[in-house]
Amino acid sequence: MLIIDDLLLWLPAKGLMAIFKKIHDLAEDELNDESKLKEQLLRFQTMFELDQMSEAEYQKQEDEIMARLAEIRERKKLAASSQ
Repeated sequence: MLIIDDLLLWLPAKGLMAIFKKIHDLAEDELNDESKLKEQLLRFQTMFELDQMSEAEYQKQEDEIMARLAEIRERKKLAASSQ
């Protein structure tokens, strides 16, 4: 009877933990994805070159993206050094 109780109690919990782990991993991947930021920067550069964006607005957007890229790289460096 104890084995059945263990199965009924712990299997659903382990399944939920696996789901939460997968969600966490996907969120981490999204948070550390440099490619989307690089695409955004390229889009802003194109808009600036086509005079669809002022230089001040472009500079502001570029600074924000570069800061986020620096944060991502720093997180990756810390993660690599802790392993």
